[in-house]
Amino acid sequence: MTATNTTAVNPWVNPTITGTSSNKTSKTSAAPEQILSEYSFAREGLVPCTIFAALGYGVHRHSGDAITNQDWIFSIGFLLYVFAANAIAFNGNQLQLNQWKQRNIRFQPMGQHSLGRGEFITEPSFLMYFAVSKVLGVLVPLVMMVAAPTEIATMLAPSLAVLLVQAVAEQSTVECHDVLRMAVPIAYSTYRLFGPLQVWAVASYDLYLDQAAGEEEEESSRSSRSAMYHVLNLGVAWANLLFGAYNLFGFLILRALPVYFDKDETPRVEMAYTLLPIPKKNNIKTI
Repeated sequence: MTATNTTAVNPWVNPTITGTSSNKTSKTSAAPEQILSEYSFAREGLVPCTIFAALGYGVHRHSGDAITNQDWIFSIGFLLYVFAANAIAFNGNQLQLNQWKQRNIRFQPMGQHSLGRGEFITEPSFLMYFAVSKVLGVLVPLVMMVAAPTEIATMLAPSLAVLLVQAVAEQSTVECHDVLRMAVPIAYSTYRLFGPLQVWAVASYDLYLDQAAGEEEEESSRSSRSAMYHVLNLGVAWANLLFGAYNLFGFLILRALPVYFDKDETPRVEMAYTLLPIPKKNNIKTI
């Protein structure tokens, strides 16, 4: 996600220009100081968190007992851990927040301070990648929850619930320390990939085989419609599994995480592409 950072107010330039002379009182002429409003979770983050939480509750209501206690314990427990770690280990991230305030830099969680330090958020390829992840991981499964047969809706519910909690976690921890902000998508993606998502993918294949065997004995318009949902379920499940695996092992770990390393202590490899962890051919220099 390579993106051009949003230009911030230069903290080192004094907006006041003072002129002095030996016999005259000094004059000050300056443009009105630009006042930047501070980020407010209540104003900018509460609404999306409420929407994702409401969707998660709806998924839970329609899932029966498909979503296990383990899913909820991890999903909610890890978010509580992040809040506690930020308060105890990083003092509420006050060092970084105060630094921005002193430099008159407005915190922009969806701009220059987005995940990856704003290096990806304005890249067209990343915006497409982000949109695909939301359509594939949230929108399509939500539609399937409503329209597909019950066995399919309950099958995909745990993966969708964990993803919705992750969305709440990412929105509610934007002011946390960078270590914890990166830990959120990595932790939730790991749990979802090796837990509900792989269970959904395997179960969708088994359900498809069972449906295909039953379809040979019964041919009707109802059977044909059911077959369509089973094929869709199989395709969406495995597409999510492959996308989730690449997002974790390709993008988050190899592209986004290195952005936070010290450039001098850990020289950063310049990548040829926004989303692919492939270095430029002339990037490695021989000493």
